Amino acid sequence: MTDRRGFLFQAGAALAASALPRASFAQTFPTKPIKVIVPFPAGGPADSAVRIVQVGIEKALGQPLIVENVGGAAGQVGAMRLKQAEPDGYTLLQAASPHTTNAAVKPDANVDLLRDFAPIGETGNSVYALCASKQLGVKTFAEMVTLAKAKPGELKIGSVGIGSAHHLIDEMLKGAAGIDLTHVPYRGEAPSIIDLVAGRIDLMFLTTAKPLIDEDRVVGLGVTSAEEWFNLPGIKPLTQLGLKDFVVPGWNGLLAPKGTPPAVVARLSGALSATLRTDAAIRAFNAMGFKPGPGTPDAMTRQIESDMRLFTTVIRERNLKFDG
Repeated sequence: MTDRRGFLFQAGAALAASALPRASFAQTFPTKPIKVIVPFPAGGPADSAVRIVQVGIEKALGQPLIVENVGGAAGQVGAMRLKQAEPDGYTLLQAASPHTTNAAVKPDANVDLLRDFAPIGETGNSVYALCASKQLGVKTFAEMVTLAKAKPGELKIGSVGIGSAHHLIDEMLKGAAGIDLTHVPYRGEAPSIIDLVAGRIDLMFLTTAKPLIDEDRVVGLGVTSAEEWFNLPGIKPLTQLGLKDFVVPGWNGLLAPKGTPPAVVARLSGALSATLRTDAAIRAFNAMGFKPGPGTPDAMTRQIESDMRLFTTVIRERNLKFDG
């Protein structure tokens, strides 16, 4: 009996001792610079969002944030880099909504946002605006639907690539409005905007619609937010134009590797959410057409789960097939 008690005491002491370095690490974190992998080109929305919060997080944590752009494979190269990193909070990923699209399109891929990573918090939230070419001759969403039904398959809608968020939202539109549109994939928004303005395509969901609408180069027909978007006044949400529950936000946010100590995640999230509430961050996000995100793990987890439900449902209901 004595031997058994001694064994249990020694085992408990060993377990407690092994936990001490981890707890101590979390309490002193961070003691060196933190790297943030942005898996998209410099100057894009995800990159801009993390740079908006960079200074505030650095002040809160007392360590530099080093931003490294690692593009490729629609964000998957950077995501794999994080998956292979130590779960110590010193390497983070600035993820974005295309990551959930990738996961829905390729469920057997090597990266799963919730299985492989620990959410820290969304940095920014945006919206998609359905825009029409001026040459199409419509001024409202209802007029577009009427024209599309009169000319099934003749209207062309662009996307930033097969299997992209734009593509899946296009398919949502076709199903919800009961119209047949021809999908025209592009490599990014920039070339698609050129063709939309020129009238070579008729429709496009854009994340950078405001200057085009303000300059009367395209017609804004509706937005994918639940309510009217703050910088696109007068353009109604599609969910108010007859498309029930047609709400698709754009977002970006920070992730850490799975297994990162909860205290470290909480420290990072606290610094992020405090920065997002500052007037400087709000002004900077609003200037790029975004709203600051909540910056909390729970909200980001819910957003990722919501995206996955939405996009997997679209793929199933529209019977979409993707090669590779």
